[in-house]
Amino acid sequence: MPDSPKKEAPKWHHPSEVMKLHKLKMKKKALQARMSGSLLKKSATNSQTDKNTALEDIIAAKKRKNPFIKVDDTKKYKQNVPPILEESSDQTLFKLLHQSAPSTSYAKTTVTSFENILNKDNDDEVLVVKAKGETNIPMDWSLKTKIRLWSDLPFSWSSKLKINEEASGTTGFVRCLGQSSATNLDTSPNSKFHQCCQYWQQPSLPWLSLFPRTSGKVSESDGSLITNPTVKASMQDAWKDSLRSLFQLLRTKQCPYFYVCSNNFTVLFRAAGICGMADVHVLITPTTRGFRYMLKQEEIEFTMPLKKKRNSDQGYETLDSGVGESAGDSAFDEEESPDEQWLQSMGVNADDIKQINYTQAKIVHKTECEVDNSEQSLVLIEGVEVHSFYNFLINCKSATSTTGTLAGVPPTLLAPVAFNGATLKSLKIRESKIHVDNSDYHSLEIAGPILPNTIHNLFAINPPTHSMSGTFVSVPSTLPFSKVLGKSDNDDASKRNVIFDKENLSDCGLSSQILEQFCKSDVCVTNVECLKYSSDNKTYTWT
Repeated sequence: MPDSPKKEAPKWHHPSEVMKLHKLKMKKKALQARMSGSLLKKSATNSQTDKNTALEDIIAAKKRKNPFIKVDDTKKYKQNVPPILEESSDQTLFKLLHQSAPSTSYAKTTVTSFENILNKDNDDEVLVVKAKGETNIPMDWSLKTKIRLWSDLPFSWSSKLKINEEASGTTGFVRCLGQSSATNLDTSPNSKFHQCCQYWQQPSLPWLSLFPRTSGKVSESDGSLITNPTVKASMQDAWKDSLRSLFQLLRTKQCPYFYVCSNNFTVLFRAAGICGMADVHVLITPTTRGFRYMLKQEEIEFTMPLKKKRNSDQGYETLDSGVGESAGDSAFDEEESPDEQWLQSMGVNADDIKQINYTQAKIVHKTECEVDNSEQSLVLIEGVEVHSFYNFLINCKSATSTTGTLAGVPPTLLAPVAFNGATLKSLKIRESKIHVDNSDYHSLEIAGPILPNTIHNLFAINPPTHSMSGTFVSVPSTLPFSKVLGKSDNDDASKRNVIFDKENLSDCGLSSQILEQFCKSDVCVTNVECLKYSSDNKTYTWT
């Protein structure tokens, strides 16, 4: 039998083609109905007709009635809506932008429209809120290596000094004369600027850079220039005399603060009354576990105010936990530990106990070393313990490096007032013009160890009609100094303490206005990277 022919597979149609055919059929039926003038009668095929009508509505993209809205509310809403809102949103917005006055017939309508909002904004006064600045410069206790001052107008002072300006500036700084003091000295801006750019330092070796002190890698060529033991001993003796002189000035409140900069850490001594602290106090950063252990060995009590307390800490005691603990009180005493006796009573052998103690000691050691050389390692010493730390520091061999170009050179002492063995030094100044954002600015770059009161003095000589900004480069290791806040009491007691401390520190070398800021416990203390002075409202803003 001959093979029957195979049936062809049905051809698939695209959905769009199906819809086109369906629309064509619907239009043909509607056209026939209009031509015949007859209406479609109800029949048993009503359900099918309804389906076709719904499909036709969807295709024609007609809006269907909201089934959830009430009829009465709809009528009421349509009666109250202004005709202008019945148009498309784009046309309404464009008409509102070009319309000058609102329609009077809808002035009292309760419906909020673009028109009402725009006209309300036009009627009311627009309040422009400006960024509020502070009338005082914040306290920044970190040491700076460089300041760049810049302004669109020329500075009223420069690095080019006349003879009388340089002499008056030096005399005013050495004698700690304020800028508003009634004297016969030259009071020009140049003289005041020169007075601000001076400081006291010990030791002073012109062929060596003693600030900032770093403990970087040492190469074979970085040999010390001071190899004679007699020279090293003489430098150490002179340094001890200078440190002793500074500490006595601090205790008698004739020096507000001073810095001790070694290769591995920096120490900030502050007099009683500074930052609202009642006693003499010392800040040290950064520190290591070994350094803190040496303080424990000398029975020097200290706290770590920036150290974060963790909830995961175990019940054991660490070297940094607790204050005033003597060096002999060890966290793990194998002979007197009650935990060890308890383990023995439970039948644990001696080898397992030794392994447990070793593991626990490793955990404690790791916990103590986690904060080393970070801001959390900052150490605060107060009161009578400061004298013990002074004795420790004056005999601390680790404060003097034994390798590198600064081997045998004692730490650098920096102070705003004169002391025994100090050398009067001046900051390096360079004037230039910079071009930023298609504008020319006058720039003044100041380099060297910049103390906290130097910044206050520089902005104090700025004339009231002159705005300027300053950017700072800080020594990274000294940034935690500005994160320790003073101890503040209630408002009345705080005001009395400021007045009391200001009178006691009246001979410390700071002007009365700056001294008041240094003595406040509630003054803003922060690290400043950029400081701007606005002559319009005479305020300071910073970041």
